[in-house]
Amino acid sequence: MQSLFSALRGDKTPQQSPQEIIDKLCDRVQNSSLLEDRRSAVQGLRGMSREWRADVGNKAMDALINVLKSDRMDAEIIKLTLETLNILCSKSSQQTDNDPGIALTQAYVKDPSNVTLLLDILSELDFYVRFDTVQLLTTLLSNAGSVLQDCVLTSPMGVSRLIDLLDDRREIIRNGKSATVCTVRRWRASLTSDRAEGLLLLIALTHSNADIQKIIAFENAFERLLAIILDEGATDGGIIVQDCLQLMQNLLRYNVSNQNLFRETSCIKQLGRLLVSKVLSQDQQGAVDLPLTHERTEWTDQKIANVNSVLELIRILVAPKNANTAVNQTALGAAGIVVPLFQLGMAIHVPSRVRAPALFTVADTVRGHAANQDALGKCVITVVTRPEHTGLPNQKQPPGFPRPSILSLILVAFGREEFAIRAAAAYTFQAFVFKNPDGQLALVSTLVPPPPDNPNTVAKDAPASPGSLLVGALLDLDESRKDPFRSWFAAAMLMHLLRDNLAAKELAVSIKFEEGEEHISLLHKCMFSLLYANREGVHLRVQIGLWSLLAVWLYDCHKAVREFLNEGSNMQFLVEQVNQSSGIDPVVQGLAAFIIGLCYEFNDDSEPVFSRNNVQALVISRIGADVFQSRLERLRESKALNSALLHIVRKDEVIDPKNGPEIYFDFLFVEFFKMNYDALVRSVTTVQPKDAPSPHRAGAAGSVSGSTGGLASTAAQAAEINKHKAAAQALQRTVDDQDVAIAHLHGQVQALEQRLAQVAEHERQIAQLSALVESLQAQLRDEVEKRESIEREQEDLLVCLAEQDMENAELKKRLRAHGEVFADDDDEDGGGAP
Repeated sequence: MQSLFSALRGDKTPQQSPQEIIDKLCDRVQNSSLLEDRRSAVQGLRGMSREWRADVGNKAMDALINVLKSDRMDAEIIKLTLETLNILCSKSSQQTDNDPGIALTQAYVKDPSNVTLLLDILSELDFYVRFDTVQLLTTLLSNAGSVLQDCVLTSPMGVSRLIDLLDDRREIIRNGKSATVCTVRRWRASLTSDRAEGLLLLIALTHSNADIQKIIAFENAFERLLAIILDEGATDGGIIVQDCLQLMQNLLRYNVSNQNLFRETSCIKQLGRLLVSKVLSQDQQGAVDLPLTHERTEWTDQKIANVNSVLELIRILVAPKNANTAVNQTALGAAGIVVPLFQLGMAIHVPSRVRAPALFTVADTVRGHAANQDALGKCVITVVTRPEHTGLPNQKQPPGFPRPSILSLILVAFGREEFAIRAAAAYTFQAFVFKNPDGQLALVSTLVPPPPDNPNTVAKDAPASPGSLLVGALLDLDESRKDPFRSWFAAAMLMHLLRDNLAAKELAVSIKFEEGEEHISLLHKCMFSLLYANREGVHLRVQIGLWSLLAVWLYDCHKAVREFLNEGSNMQFLVEQVNQSSGIDPVVQGLAAFIIGLCYEFNDDSEPVFSRNNVQALVISRIGADVFQSRLERLRESKALNSALLHIVRKDEVIDPKNGPEIYFDFLFVEFFKMNYDALVRSVTTVQPKDAPSPHRAGAAGSVSGSTGGLASTAAQAAEINKHKAAAQALQRTVDDQDVAIAHLHGQVQALEQRLAQVAEHERQIAQLSALVESLQAQLRDEVEKRESIEREQEDLLVCLAEQDMENAELKKRLRAHGEVFADDDDEDGGGAP
């Protein structure tokens, strides 16, 4: 640099400032006629760009861009220019509000043709030119993402040039060696496999732009990426495999058309090929493909990351409320994905970081899909004994013992595995019974206790049914003191068994347990357990689980409400919980008020003491409409209710190994409560007529059973109240029906809009293909015409040759007549000349 500066300022000139040097270098870049001079000037600018970035950028940006346009034939000067621009546009290591890199990036991308210029340079074959171009594009994308994405979309061949990076066999181009974005492992992979860098750029480019995602997908990106993954060894591959899977996730997430393309090009069928592990064969002659559950599978950190990326890819395809979930579930079921995934999630020698995501993936794959649910229900796994993890007390089953899948899920949820695995098993069970009425009834039928004379009830290895395990865990409050989640999971599973299934609810109500001479229903045993848990101060999570189960059970089931109100102390307990002013959690008070409302809403008046009129009068007189509503309002706004998640645990959440996460409500109950809150409050707290007695004057102290006299004395007022209430309910039902019809029509409109978008996309593809066919047909016609012309010329030449031969023969004949002898005559006569 000193020699360069000396050459610029001369020996006798005074020392120049950096700004003057930059001005001279810019002048040489713009005006020098010799390529060597321009190259050395760009090299000087690169050297000064780190310390004097703002000055170089403001003065030399246009000159550097002109170099990219005019000196494309020289790879060295293009490489120096790209490096200089990358230095200028990079962010400073120190975070500042006015970063010159951001300003220079905006100045560069302000003209879309500058981005198009870089995309054109990607077509160069020189390794360093392509690498530095990708580096500069990555820098521009990180500083001005949306602007660069728009520029790429406006470039005619922009996306195609980027996709071509995947075909570059040089690893550093495809997968990157930038010091800011890669690790030592990524650098070593670039040295050994000679792959190339564009993956990182494509991942960033497709992160949030649906249009670019669609264009890249229709450039056969899925087939190319799957080919790279398989070429690199599938899940046994390195960071390249993980990056390829990340790019596929970006292309598929929230993108319906790309998911259609992924499915229609049979890429889903190839996902099963990724769920294998290459293990050295027994004879050491080569690697063989074995299931990931095989004992010889080596689980490195990179392999775990790759497998989890595959699982995340599948979950994107079957995410709840996705328009394509049902058809994607069908394709995954046809590809035989369900059973291997379930076996992966249940294999105890597989790392827990893989098992939990595998079970969550199974759950989303079977959720609401009858065929996949049936495949999961028929699956049988082999038990490997691990007593400390079993959820089935006093059982010692031999290794290799077959166990049904649903029973295995319950045992894992109740066992002592890591919480993430237990939560995943519980969610998979819930997904199995979601919109599966036959499965719900079949499992509810197993809640029936065995007969008293059953010899298996006292055996140490007594066979257990799913229902008996659920009831046992739900009612065993002593065990719940040690592990509150055991009872909570049991309540949540039973809740899902009864969800939206009146037959299952009524069947569960009819289940009786013999205790001495009495027959106690399962519903009352649950309520007794709740009373005991409340009195003994059992963990709040256990109580909330029981409250939630009772609420879902009572909803829209007159038989369950009748059984519940059969025991007068139940309503007394509810009123006491709501009215208690201290020493009770507001969440419990809200749940008690909610169940009172359900007892009113779904009351068939078969219990005279607690008829609909009496229950409403009880709420108004003993509790007060304002207090009743405030209890429900506090529940709706509580942190415990609003922190519930569909998948139970948050992704990558760090869980306390001793106490578990702060989870109290199942997501099903949260949706159920919020959906019915407004209607329930309006129904129970209907405005009373002016001549109705004040609720506070009508109140009575003491037990609920003692208050029935006061209720009877207000029967006349209750009759009048009923008339107004019936009219209000009729209007409300009409409004609800209209809301449902409107929601249904909105759903149809959205579905039609999606279909219309798909039709438009298909029409666009058909138009492109038609244009391609017409182009090929035109080329074919040209080729046919050329060939016909050549054939005609050949025929003309043959005719000319034939005529020439005839003339030659005639001339020879005439010459022979004059005595001339030819060599061919000698051959014919067999003698020499005379």
